[in-house]
Amino acid sequence: MPNRIAKAAMTEGLADDQLHATHRHETLYRRWSDGGAGLLITGNVMIDHRVLERPGNVAIDPAPDLTKGKGELEGMVQLRAWAEAGTRNGNHLWMQISHAGRQSPRYVTTRPMGPSAVQLSLMGNYARPRALTEPEILDFIQRFANVARIAKEAGFTGVQVHGAHGYLLSSFLSPVTNQRTDRWGGALENRARFLFEVVRATRAAVGPEFPVAVKLNSDDFRKDGFTLDELCERGALAQ
Repeated sequence: MPNRIAKAAMTEGLADDQLHATHRHETLYRRWSDGGAGLLITGNVMIDHRVLERPGNVAIDPAPDLTKGKGELEGMVQLRAWAEAGTRNGNHLWMQISHAGRQSPRYVTTRPMGPSAVQLSLMGNYARPRALTEPEILDFIQRFANVARIAKEAGFTGVQVHGAHGYLLSSFLSPVTNQRTDRWGGALENRARFLFEVVRATRAAVGPEFPVAVKLNSDDFRKDGFTLDELCERGALAQ
């Protein structure tokens, strides 16, 4: 990287009605690239068009078919233009890859998803989620990996897996929101399994040299949630 200044992810809400990137992404990231930061991280790029963090998210779904067919080809062209604009000054541009999980508001979906059917109580803005099945979890693991592969093909120079802020991967980590009794819940090793499998699949998809970052909270900041000690333990498990 040209320097150690990074612009953290901020959701843009600039996608078109097909959830593709637009010229507004190019304009914004061209300006940020001109600003001189060595690393720019995009806002949420979703792996599932049904469950967005907010209207206007870019979604790459279904990822394996993005480059097939007229509509998908247009989406790939715009991703390449976004990547080119955002790296024009020799800086890195990493795509943040995300699934909103239970934190997809009612005006986006009335059927959010989570590890368990634990309601998010925030001014009535979120519907009660349904618990994911294991086949859905396995599918999402591959979607994260496929989106990372497409990001690399489009010219992004790295990816950030979003495992923070209560979104899907984060909600699996927390014992408050993950009340499963199968291999995806319970002990920390099980709660972290989804995230670790996503990272492993993503690494396999992009190869050993492509940057793969993970965004994590240090603490749930709520009663009975995960703590800094568990965060450190997760790091030990990752080794």
